[in-house]
Amino acid sequence: MINVFTTTQIFVREGWNQILLTLMIFILSYVLSFLPWLFFLIFVFTLFIYRNPERIQEEEDELCFVAPIDGKVIEIGKVKLGDGSEVLKLVIKKTIFDVGVIRAPMALSIVDIKKRFGLFLPSASPLFRILGEHSILTCKGKFARIVIIINAGVLSRTIELFKTLGALKSSERFAYLADGQVVMLLPLDARVKVSINDDVKAGTSVLGYFAYKVTNDK
Repeated sequence: MINVFTTTQIFVREGWNQILLTLMIFILSYVLSFLPWLFFLIFVFTLFIYRNPERIQEEEDELCFVAPIDGKVIEIGKVKLGDGSEVLKLVIKKTIFDVGVIRAPMALSIVDIKKRFGLFLPSASPLFRILGEHSILTCKGKFARIVIIINAGVLSRTIELFKTLGALKSSERFAYLADGQVVMLLPLDARVKVSINDDVKAGTSVLGYFAYKVTNDK
């Protein structure tokens, strides 16, 4: 088991092998004088894909929840679950050009993880959410229980989870996704402040606020 996870490194650990490989290919191409400019661009693009910038959350309000990943909001609405209950669904689409580090949208504990192995399909495909590989994380916060669904896209090789069960601070890094979508299932009384087509940044952009509820935690 790997006990060292991506934290504040400039580039995520999960990309170090790819970065080293493209660097070695660039050096070889330079020595052989075979299209070194092309392999240099590939090396730089690999660095860009696996970048891991620092982020500062816009607000300190413990009722707010922030974007778990960089991307564009493509869906907001009510959905009915299998047990008949309704939740608020918010979907963020992440492309290969967005930062792939996934962060905790609030202070929470991951209480359950279900992973389904599947195909790596384009997010525009009608089979994307049916046959695509995804991980479902059930999370418990101070004011709400939420579900985070990570759907891997066509350019993802896998869904990398740095940390599985346990507590996470708000905006703490816990996973990496090269391409795909992140779905948040929220309580109906959550107040969303973003709109469809808004660009959001993980750990920084406030998506909305939970309704205040008295807790019995001691």
